[in-house]
Amino acid sequence: MNVVFEQLPNCLANLRVEVTPDAVKTTWEKVTSDYTSYAKLPGFRQGKAPRGVVERKFGKEIREEVTKQVLSEACRSVIKERNLRVLQLSDVEDVEWGDDKSLKFRATLVLHPAFELPDYKGIPITVPSAEVTESEIDQALENLRDQQADFPDVEPARPAAMEDYVVVDYDGTIDGAPVHEKFPKAGKPLTSNTDFWIKMTDEAFFPGFCAQIVGANVGDVREFDIEVPSDFPVEGMPGTKIHYKVTLRGVKVRVLPELNDAFADSIAKGKSLGELRILAREELQRQKHSQIDAARRNGVMSALISKVECELPDQLVRQQTQSILSDIVRENQTRGVTQEVIKEHERELIGSAAQSARDRIKGTFILLRIAEQEGIRVTDMELRQRINSLARSYQMTFDKMLKELQKRGAIEQINEDVLTAKTLDFVAKEATVTTQAASTEAAPATEAAPASEPAPAETAPAS
Repeated sequence: MNVVFEQLPNCLANLRVEVTPDAVKTTWEKVTSDYTSYAKLPGFRQGKAPRGVVERKFGKEIREEVTKQVLSEACRSVIKERNLRVLQLSDVEDVEWGDDKSLKFRATLVLHPAFELPDYKGIPITVPSAEVTESEIDQALENLRDQQADFPDVEPARPAAMEDYVVVDYDGTIDGAPVHEKFPKAGKPLTSNTDFWIKMTDEAFFPGFCAQIVGANVGDVREFDIEVPSDFPVEGMPGTKIHYKVTLRGVKVRVLPELNDAFADSIAKGKSLGELRILAREELQRQKHSQIDAARRNGVMSALISKVECELPDQLVRQQTQSILSDIVRENQTRGVTQEVIKEHERELIGSAAQSARDRIKGTFILLRIAEQEGIRVTDMELRQRINSLARSYQMTFDKMLKELQKRGAIEQINEDVLTAKTLDFVAKEATVTTQAASTEAAPATEAAPASEPAPAETAPAS
């Protein structure tokens, strides 16, 4: 077998292979024998037809099967001989049979990227402290009180004041037209709403908006102009004046429950306040350990990616970029971002998705090389556990999920996911860890957790 190997950019390689007539003949004999054994031809019992008759009857099929087997075996032989790390055989072209029954072809291989494996043991990382402070427990209980807050009407009735919670109906116009008609990217919430709750602060809604409602009684209608602030992220809107007509529907006051045993019982049946503090400590401890584990994995992964420079397969990067981009767009749409705004930020979104894709793919290749170096393998039990977890997520039986994954050819990908996760855990455990000093101040409460992928606010998508 004659082989010409040509390394190409972007993890590609060309193979030009000529298989000698003797090697082709061996495969031809085997395939023909198989056809002879199973062929059913008129006038002959199965397996008893003369070889020449079988070849004349099934010549095309035999030739196609021989071609397939010779190409496959030739590629496997070259890959093994040259110790190539191959992702896939992407194209086989220029297949040519010689008069002497030799076989030539050209194949394109997609290879694993070439790089030197960096030191991956003892990577220095910093993780948050696992200590739970009393102030953090206090803050956790305050968060629970906030969640249980009641908002009754102010009694006795009085005009609205700053720091109140008010319920309003409003309509906004610019030169007599609804705001969203003048500036579609601003969205309809700036135009109108009913039963809209606002906490009366200087910056709520628009700076100065709430000040115009101070002193109003329930049922009063206020009309005023608000100038759009200079940092508002919709092009053309800063400096524009919006005319608002606001009807005050309610003035509310926030009432927090007392922090006592009755409150504790409403949160965790049968628990006293002291026992609730213990439960809060345990939950905070669980969260901190989870954060520490994530910090270890993220820290070592970032370090590994930063230490490796290599080409990546273009096709993989494109596929991963599209997958990440679809996730970001879907999340933005869920958060109410208009298609027009998403389109406006398309370039930033694509750039962000492409960088995430490159980092994710590079990280996978690094972990696979470490797994190879360390002899890390996925056991049958570990693979079954992952498939069983997927089955529970989709409310399917294990057998049905297994068949579905086999049908889609996804078992190998599931195996790789388990392997890379297992390898990342190995590297994280080998890291040199520095623990941050515990904070004496509780972190402020937040209304919602940040999205796992960058996502926009109401007016502009983040990349």
